[in-house]
Amino acid sequence: MAQTSYSVGKAWDSHGFDVYAIEQNGKAIAEIVPALGNNCYAFRVSDGKNWLNLIDEPPDLETLKQRPTAFGNPILFPFPNRIRNGKWEFEGKTYQFDKEPESPTTIHGLLLNRPYQVDRHEASENGATLVCSLNSEEYPDVSRQYPFPFKIEITYILKDAVLTMAISIQNTGDGNMPMGFGIHPYFSTNLTGTADASKAVITVPANKYWELDDVLVPTGEQKSVAGTLDLRNGQPFAELKLDHVFTDVLLVDGVSRCIIENRDTGHGMIMESDAQFRELVVYTPPERNAICFEPYTCPTDAINLEAKGIPAGVIVLSPQETFSATVRILPLYDSIESRR
Repeated sequence: MAQTSYSVGKAWDSHGFDVYAIEQNGKAIAEIVPALGNNCYAFRVSDGKNWLNLIDEPPDLETLKQRPTAFGNPILFPFPNRIRNGKWEFEGKTYQFDKEPESPTTIHGLLLNRPYQVDRHEASENGATLVCSLNSEEYPDVSRQYPFPFKIEITYILKDAVLTMAISIQNTGDGNMPMGFGIHPYFSTNLTGTADASKAVITVPANKYWELDDVLVPTGEQKSVAGTLDLRNGQPFAELKLDHVFTDVLLVDGVSRCIIENRDTGHGMIMESDAQFRELVVYTPPERNAICFEPYTCPTDAINLEAKGIPAGVIVLSPQETFSATVRILPLYDSIESRR
């Protein structure tokens, strides 16, 4: 067998969770916990001198279990963000997602802590790969709330210190299936631990944002970005307090690029999202040197917006049809401009 610098390893953390590490020897490592929503909760890359923590990690996996949307890279399906009152209609029928009695919305989908099956993993000169999937028919609680059978498959690939997340969602039922997809990754704004996070420059390529009401659901109006909401040419992290749904996303070579730059250390990172993602939610968690770039296929409460005649990007898969999308996370070193 040919030698390769890539590997896939399995270990158990101190709380008993199976962890899979896809690794490029001495250069990069991503850690995934299939049992907790298939969350890729860590991605670290070396420039030869420093290790960059691109994904903001949980203190431990028990904390991630208790707070599944607070760290790492949560997967949001069959809808991203919120549904007003958890209630929606499709093809003349009314559906209801579970929600807390006092909550005005259902939030972040149905899969956050669902265990995925590990289908395969491999390492070769082409990189390290982990493929995991979830079949909704194995989860009666999911099927009760969302009676549209599906299979979701997530492939994580590490090659040349770049982490690719390939998403595949198949409608396995015999009727049409409405859906929206998103992820909720947390990225460090102090990538090496030695940068001034307050001066990190944040770039988000979006021309507009959705106006939100008091429960963070779109009113249906869109506004042009301005002031600290205009992130197209970069804004210092210290100036930002965000929980916004950006739209009219700018694509270059078929992808949008959200960027963090620690110019004082010469390091940075890019999240690339393909053209399936028409929205970008940007969230600054309080009191943390972290920011979320959340690529969504549709805005918050999209299916109810469309019921009002507002185009919102709800995807409808016909029987056996498959949705596919790709997100990439890559580091920047020294010459930030050279990698844009």
